[in-house]
Amino acid sequence: MAVHTSLPGRHRRPGERATRPHVHRSSLIVLAVCAVLYGLYAEVVVRHGDGPFTGGQAVLAVVSMVVFGALWYGYLLVRRALPREARAAAFGLLFGGSIGFLYGLSGNSVLTVAVVSLILAVSSGLAAFYVFYTHE
Repeated sequence: MAVHTSLPGRHRRPGERATRPHVHRSSLIVLAVCAVLYGLYAEVVVRHGDGPFTGGQAVLAVVSMVVFGALWYGYLLVRRALPREARAAAFGLLFGGSIGFLYGLSGNSVLTVAVVSLILAVSSGLAAFYVFYTHE
């Protein structure tokens, strides 16, 4: 007869706080690559995929890279200290806000951008909560 074996979890216990923020090198590499791709995609959205590359678009790409990377790095620093509900909400805000910014650059109305961002933030936050809840 098969028996289920309980193994100790890989994560912290409820109520236990991380002693110091720690971000793995691989996470930083993924963050840097995604930030560069995010900034370049923001530039392409503004340019509408054709036309000359201007200085204003280069500034937008660099600022988008830096802000997106800084927000993601901030999330990586505080995620272990947050309870799973707040961690999922922070992830949802980061995802919904970043995709909403890109969608807003495409020239859609503010109401449409707000609704799409809210839907994406809530759905990704719920998905993150499910993952955090089932893996802790």
